[in-house]
Amino acid sequence: MTGNKQSRKSKKYVVIHGHFYQPPRENPWINLIEKQPSAAPHHDWNERIYDQCYRPNAYSRLLDGNGMIVDIYNNYLNMSFNFGPTLFSWLEKHHPATANRIIRDDQESCARLEGHGNAIAQVYNHIIMPLSSKRDQLTQIRWAKIFFRNRFGRDPEGIWLGETAINAVTIQCLIEEKIKFVILAPSQVESFRAMGSDGQWTSTAQQIIDTRMAYRIYTKERDPKAYLDAFFFDDGLSREISFGQLLTDAHILGNRIRSCFAENSQTDQLVTIATDGETFGHHKPFGDMCLAYFFKNVAPELDIVPVNFGYFLAKNPPRYEVILKNANGEGTAWSCAHGVGRWARDCGCKTGGDSSWKQMWRAPLRSALEKLQKKIDAEYELAFSKFNVDPWMVRDRYIAFENCSWKKFRWFLEKQCGIGSLDRQMVLSFKRLLEAQKYSLFSFTSCGWFFSDISGIETVQNLAYACRALQLGTPESKRSQILDDFLKDLESAKSNLPNINGRTLIEQHIMTFLDHQMILAFTASILKTLGIQRLSSFDIYEYSVKLQQVLTSQNDSPAFSGYLVQLENELSGEEGTWAVLVALRKNSDITGWIIPGDEFEQGFIEQPEAWMGHKRAKVFSLTDIFQTSQQQITSHFLHRISKDTNQRFGVWRNKHLRELDILSRLNQPLPSYCTAPLSFVFQDQWDSTIKKVATPGFEDQLFSELLEMFRTMNRFQVSIDLSSGAEVLEKILVDELEALQENLSVEKCDRIRYLLNLVDRFSIPVSKHKLEDMFHPVLKTKVQQLYDKLMMLGAQKKDDGETRDLFLKLVNFARRMNFNTDKFRLG
Repeated sequence: MTGNKQSRKSKKYVVIHGHFYQPPRENPWINLIEKQPSAAPHHDWNERIYDQCYRPNAYSRLLDGNGMIVDIYNNYLNMSFNFGPTLFSWLEKHHPATANRIIRDDQESCARLEGHGNAIAQVYNHIIMPLSSKRDQLTQIRWAKIFFRNRFGRDPEGIWLGETAINAVTIQCLIEEKIKFVILAPSQVESFRAMGSDGQWTSTAQQIIDTRMAYRIYTKERDPKAYLDAFFFDDGLSREISFGQLLTDAHILGNRIRSCFAENSQTDQLVTIATDGETFGHHKPFGDMCLAYFFKNVAPELDIVPVNFGYFLAKNPPRYEVILKNANGEGTAWSCAHGVGRWARDCGCKTGGDSSWKQMWRAPLRSALEKLQKKIDAEYELAFSKFNVDPWMVRDRYIAFENCSWKKFRWFLEKQCGIGSLDRQMVLSFKRLLEAQKYSLFSFTSCGWFFSDISGIETVQNLAYACRALQLGTPESKRSQILDDFLKDLESAKSNLPNINGRTLIEQHIMTFLDHQMILAFTASILKTLGIQRLSSFDIYEYSVKLQQVLTSQNDSPAFSGYLVQLENELSGEEGTWAVLVALRKNSDITGWIIPGDEFEQGFIEQPEAWMGHKRAKVFSLTDIFQTSQQQITSHFLHRISKDTNQRFGVWRNKHLRELDILSRLNQPLPSYCTAPLSFVFQDQWDSTIKKVATPGFEDQLFSELLEMFRTMNRFQVSIDLSSGAEVLEKILVDELEALQENLSVEKCDRIRYLLNLVDRFSIPVSKHKLEDMFHPVLKTKVQQLYDKLMMLGAQKKDDGETRDLFLKLVNFARRMNFNTDKFRLG
């Protein structure tokens, strides 16, 4: 498989593709990721992996032998990558600077590689395409294209398929949508032959396919204009990177890649590596640094050229075609030895859990979800049957308008979809139906079947999406029966753990959320009753709240408060009015009775018991509200308690300061009833002093105060939590570095150096990587310009004392920031 000799010198190319993906983790009733304790110390797994992988690959350190930073390198500039749309949306919301940097990286790679960008798309929420209908496959591709175009400003050349799962229908859909190429595993190939030869096919059972080139896939009709190109990654090399030790040494990595090329080849060769992007930093700590050193230093030394698939394909069109395997008539994937059985049945493939566990739950889970989807789809089609419009065309275009106001969404329906004039209620009903379609597709996210047991958080998340789709996509008159049928079907999806199945998982973890409007109305009423929220109109999550108090009875036990609460969410198309009675008892137990607003009667004001005894009243307690709201209430009360406690403990400390000081000098440990209040007082005093650092001009005084406090705490053997002060200091440092970026000055350098001295002297846990990231561009541009100016003046036997002083101050400051400055030595 060498082909004809090319007139130009053949090249050795490498594509390292990172599949950056996390399943959607948001609670679909509030569109928010709630705290995940297993991700500690981070808030959730997205944040944890961002800190270990997504950010480091944009700012990867190249270090010298002393651990000082020689350069900060951006891996996205030289690697091929895809980001799952739901993950990238999260990134845009929570870390917009990194998201924008990734977009710019794609633009830079387009400019460098003749219009071919490093970014490719991904099927929208990582479903297993061959197990889905053609209609759903097309939506996944079309949503992916819309999302990609809106971020990267161009159409995607390639697309990542969830688990690289593909079959004939998938191929047809990709061709129809003008996708040029996909990335697959060599194990998915059945046979190959030279293009245009009409010769004998060579089976991969007889000869291993050469993965160092692109291949072409035709449809069974063999239309010469209907084809999809494919790259097959080097399986052994990719596995060594994912599961071996190649990312511990860039030279070993480079030599291993170099060994994959054939010597004296007359054609360009491409070594393709494909792996989870999270490998580089999350699964393999510091793997991003190995990759950066390879791109920056090793690849040029070995004459290996990092490119992307689009560029290689333009230079080297396929010379061979392939036929893919079609295991069980379903297609194949990279992570299942049985076609796509891993997402449909107990095929034997699994990850985690006890080795004896079976996966017989997979088939009934998929069956239950498919039955539910058919019912949701039927209601969706019925709603559009009154209009001369294709409902699936509307769904395909919807994703660009999922986060808009109802008026803009009405414009979308009327102008882009050709639906006639609509009033607000009709617009909101269509919004609910389309959100139901989105969540129905989300319920088939591949992670729900990947692991060993149905009780895992990934499967529970899929079930939550299914229930949300059911709630939004079915009429109230049918909803209860559809839910009962769904739960009944899920009883067959039995866990390996006792007394757990799909039904019990919903009942234990999800069922309460189906009353989410009542929960939110109760939450709003609690916030008002407790004085946490003083306004009558405010927002909770994505819901706007209007609250009218209709009952106050503070002198009784329990104390009653009654409200009419209006909720509206334009993004989900939901609205409702609820009557809420809150009872605050002497033992501080808080109970709420919620009924639909149209059931409210004036007599309830005089007789709360009638409210409580209403046939449609539902009872809620504090533990029923969303976790994030519980944390809000907790923070509010702890803050109030803290202020009062600090005042009381402060008086106690001042009263006993002489005795405490004598005790500490005796080197005897203080009992907890002494150290606990001291710790509390010092914590408040420390945090208050750190906040004063934001105002320049008092540096020496504040340093002395902190030092004296630090020494006193050590003498009393008292420790405090420095993390809150660290957040304040980091914000001050970021502001000062932004000012330095705008205006270089000796004063700014001294100010930042002082702040860093505080961090180091008192071991304050400030994360310095963000500060280093911010200073690096200053070093590469402005400090370099000063250096070049001084070198030019030196060559001319001239001097500029002011420039020299500023340059030396900045170089010293750079060393303080842990940067190697050897290249800035003046002669």
